[in-house]
Amino acid sequence: MRVGLVNNMPDGAFAETEHQFLRLLRAGSPGMNLQVDRYWMPGIDRGALTRRKIVRSYRPVDDLYDDPPDALIVTGTEPRRPDLRDEPYWEPLSTLIGWAERSVSVTMLSCLASHGALLTLDGIERRPLPAKLSGVFDQQPHPSHRLVDGLASVAFPHSRLNDVPASALSESGYVVLVDTPGVGWTVAARERDGRLLMLLQGHPEYSLTALLREYRRDVRRHVDGTAPAYPSIPAGYLAPEGVAILESFRWQHESSGRADMAAFPFEEAAAHIAVDWQGDSEWLLRNWLAEARHRATPARSEPPVERPVARSNRA
Repeated sequence: MRVGLVNNMPDGAFAETEHQFLRLLRAGSPGMNLQVDRYWMPGIDRGALTRRKIVRSYRPVDDLYDDPPDALIVTGTEPRRPDLRDEPYWEPLSTLIGWAERSVSVTMLSCLASHGALLTLDGIERRPLPAKLSGVFDQQPHPSHRLVDGLASVAFPHSRLNDVPASALSESGYVVLVDTPGVGWTVAARERDGRLLMLLQGHPEYSLTALLREYRRDVRRHVDGTAPAYPSIPAGYLAPEGVAILESFRWQHESSGRADMAAFPFEEAAAHIAVDWQGDSEWLLRNWLAEARHRATPARSEPPVERPVARSNRA
């Protein structure tokens, strides 16, 4: 079975995101002969190191349109503009999403890509949150949907600046599969014309240290003056000892007016990560791959969908 992975994450998380999804796909596909093809999309600035990796291991996203995979994963990226339509990658992203809905049996859209899908396909606008939502939150799966079959109470990470209310999804025919009151939905899905879209507003794919890496990045941005506010420690993520370690570093910064990021206590805080969602994430991916395998043969027997107009694939 062939899975396409379109990795849109910025350079600082590009390799880690690839590793996260490949790990989950391997763990979720016991006994499957799984081939994962990686693709890049234009409109996202890349440094020299990431461009070299793209040349070695990735194909331009236009290659997808000639040979649709059995299943497709499209990652998000860091939002830069208040309106998604003003992002430099918006045109290729919206083209990809529209094509995937018509051409791929099972598609997973992560974080910003899920908001892009709701805007492209349903006209649903995301809304900015008062502050960044970061943490790991207890959530309840939908009791009867096959994508979350076998999952009981779960705890998945969130890391986002925007939100789409669950009520807007329900009005457009989506089923919210995993959510937390007061935090928002994590997983939603919709079936249309025999094709399944799974949207992730949260981050089941994250490694255990991903939130801590993001927190360190946000602290660095505050220290170097590119972010006005010192970030909040991710909620529900660290034991009290880990929270105290990070608060001590913040106190040193605020009392002296400067901070040495080389001394950021990453390993010390990581030793106190108090939650582990990896097993539940692997089970979610296993259910998703089972859907893809079930639908792969019928999807390939349908008439081909018209290929989108080719776009520039300049890295």
